[in-house]
Amino acid sequence: MNDDDHNNVVEMRRATAREWRAAQFVLAGGFVIALGVAGYFGWRAAHPPVTSEIAPAAPEATTQPTEQQQEDAKAAILVCAQELLNAKNYGIVPGYGQLSNPYPKPTSAKGRYSCEAKTTSTTYVMTADLICRTLTDPRCVDLYRVQTSDGSVLYQRQPQ
Repeated sequence: MNDDDHNNVVEMRRATAREWRAAQFVLAGGFVIALGVAGYFGWRAAHPPVTSEIAPAAPEATTQPTEQQQEDAKAAILVCAQELLNAKNYGIVPGYGQLSNPYPKPTSAKGRYSCEAKTTSTTYVMTADLICRTLTDPRCVDLYRVQTSDGSVLYQRQPQ
């Protein structure tokens, strides 16, 4: 091995050592930044920002709803949520559609309820049948019809 080869090997080792130190510095810096970001969000969660706005006082209720009434309200909201989910899954209502009223309205048919959803451009009236009591299962809310607020029918379930 001559002097040129030896010098090349030494220089390669030095270059590798410099690259290794740079990689360690980048890794340590990234770790410090990640800890700082995590600490910031942890601090923000523990100390919510103070707003100068005063929230309007909620009207005082004369009577508290019973536990049964609260459960019924949750079930009603679930009906509309499942109707909207099914309409989105069928591709009838766009994914950004939202419920305009979370509570269903009864229809003339027993077990059939209608709910309203909206987008920025239109309002949808969704009608569905309740076919079982497990409202968390989307199959229990069977979509019957979806129409726009102007009466255009976008979906109608075929009779079986």
